[in-house]
Parts: sequence; structure tokens; C-alpha cells
Amino acid sequence: MTGVDPHIEHMEAWVSAGVRRTVPREDLSAVFGPTYEQVAGLLGAAGVGIAGPAYAEYFGMPTDTVDVEIGFGVGASAAIDGLVVREHPETRAVVGTHVGPYDELPGAYGELMPWLEMEEHELAPSMYELYLSEPDEEPAKTVTKLVFPVA
Repeated sequence: MTGVDPHIEHMEAWVSAGVRRTVPREDLSAVFGPTYEQVAGLLGAAGVGIAGPAYAEYFGMPTDTVDVEIGFGVGASAAIDGLVVREHPETRAVVGTHVGPYDELPGAYGELMPWLEMEEHELAPSMYELYLSEPDEEPAKTVTKLVFPVA
């Protein structure tokens, strides 16, 4: 068993509100803070509260660029100018948990991917990270869930 503890988990339905961007891979970490601020501002202006963790959903395999949607879980689906709002159905998913700084996430994926390949699950076309810690949490204690929905 690896440090990320890969397993199958039932994921509840949820609604996301975020901004989708295609960014150069080397610029990805710099995009998060300003994008979360933008999303929070648009949600506040629309009178919509944050009801779930921050997330980043990745579409396709990253290359030199990354197709990513960054935002927050919200309580209900609603049209919000400037945001992509989507309903995610309940599903089964391969899940791993990383505890530690965000810059160590590549190592967590390095642990999770061999298990995922060995299990041969048919996966949905996107996966997401759920950031379960508050922004001011000590980096060594931050918790990130790596979620690969099963198709």
C-alpha cells in the first residue's frame, strides 16, 4: 500500500463553479491564487455561497499545456456570469489522498498511477483534485484528494 492509499470510493453528487483555462504547464501553479480570487468574487457578486472545497478539474492528459477548470463547490446549479457551473453526478472513483505541500503532488501521482494502471479501471475523460485544507494551513498538513471518476 502506498502513502496515497489508492482505493475505490463512492463520490456524492456535487455542483462546481469555476473558470476553465488552458495554460502552459510551467505557469500552472501561478494561476491558482488569482483564479480562486476571481471565482470567489463572481460567486459573491451573484449572491452564491461556497458550499464545497476548492477544486481543480483536469481535462485530458497534460502536455506542454494543461486544460484545467479551477473553482469551488457550490450548493446548487445556477447561471453565473463568467463561470462554468456544472452538476457532477454521484459516481464511483479511484481516489488517493496526499498529505503535504502542493509541490509534492507529482510524487503522489507517481504512487497512484501504477495502482490505477494495474487495476485497469475505465476512467472518465477528466479527473479532479479536491483541496480539503484551508488556505492558511501549514503546507506539511494540507490534504488533497486525487479523484479519478470511473466511466
